[in-house]
Amino acid sequence: MSQRVIRCIVTLFSLVLVSATIALAQFPAAAEALVIPAKSTLQSAEFNGFDNWPDAQLVGSSKGKLVVVTLDQPQRRQACRIQSFTLDKLVCARAIGGHRTFLPQQVLALILPGDGNLKLRLLLGFNAGLGGAIWATVVLAAICPACAVGTGIAALLLLGAAGAVLAGDDPPDGLLYLAPGQQLTGKLRSLQP
Repeated sequence: MSQRVIRCIVTLFSLVLVSATIALAQFPAAAEALVIPAKSTLQSAEFNGFDNWPDAQLVGSSKGKLVVVTLDQPQRRQACRIQSFTLDKLVCARAIGGHRTFLPQQVLALILPGDGNLKLRLLLGFNAGLGGAIWATVVLAAICPACAVGTGIAALLLLGAAGAVLAGDDPPDGLLYLAPGQQLTGKLRSLQP
């Protein structure tokens, strides 16, 4: 094969690798974002704020994951992958062992976790693309200087994107349910509406 064909193939491979990495790092669930109104902005008489288990059940059942704080361990946050969420109980699936069931009387608070994992996935995706672009720049520098410039520019763009992800704020944890007459203490106090 001629040098020109080899350069084109390597350049095309590099661009496809960078594009695929960026595409896989995108967050497809923007439509799934859930906004819970603050307690002071609620106008409906049937929604009593964050102390209403049925409303927490309606919102929480559509989510795949919650954090549960119980009355007997108010300082401990327990991750919960929702298996079922009814008016009578919340059933959480666990990777090891059986299911964990929480009754409304046992639950102090339900918390919607923030998107810290999204930030991590985006950062890993951009850094993988950055590594690929740097590798392609080094390999192409001897073969095709013009191609190396292109992959070098792609590396700079990916470095900027990774920096932008780090600079951005991820949504914090949100309080979905707080048992009537209860207050959060310690680190969880910042979640109160």
